[in-house]
Amino acid sequence: MDGLIAECLLHLSSNFEAKTQTLDSPQYKNQEKTTSDVLAFLQKIAQSRNIHLLLDVERLVMEHSLQYDTNSPEERQSVKVALEQLDMCKKCLHSLAHNPAGYRESVDPTYSNKTREAGLPLDAARQFFKSHTTRLTNNLVSKASHVEKLLLRQRKENVAVMRDCYVELQQKALNIAPVAKSRGHSR
Repeated sequence: MDGLIAECLLHLSSNFEAKTQTLDSPQYKNQEKTTSDVLAFLQKIAQSRNIHLLLDVERLVMEHSLQYDTNSPEERQSVKVALEQLDMCKKCLHSLAHNPAGYRESVDPTYSNKTREAGLPLDAARQFFKSHTTRLTNNLVSKASHVEKLLLRQRKENVAVMRDCYVELQQKALNIAPVAKSRGHSR
């Protein structure tokens, strides 16, 4: 038994040394710098509060992730579903922005009180914001690096900004007074 424990410790020690060497490598430091630049860009996009820009940037990030970062069929499927939901979100946004009266007519009879939150319909866009926030939160428990987790947290914050912008548009289209915010966004 002691021999197996010693062997396990040796493997763990070797693995730790390999990780340390990787973290000290110029390639990792370059990646860390690039990731920091992406983080700063995502923060700047959030400050714009431009929902169209936020959605387009999130689409680009997800498409990049689908092409380069997914490493399992389940992960690929999750990103594909997110992209489909994002498309539905954009359709809702288009309807809401370009035809508020039509949006109002379509949602009033369709959404019962059970499918509303603060009086606003939980339409496909709002469902995307909820499920994508959950998806990003689930990714935060992965073995991503500290910097990668910062990116995930910022993307999650950007989704919260999108949601807030969308809610404002819904309130305007449905002639509902804005509800006072009771909480801030967590990162």
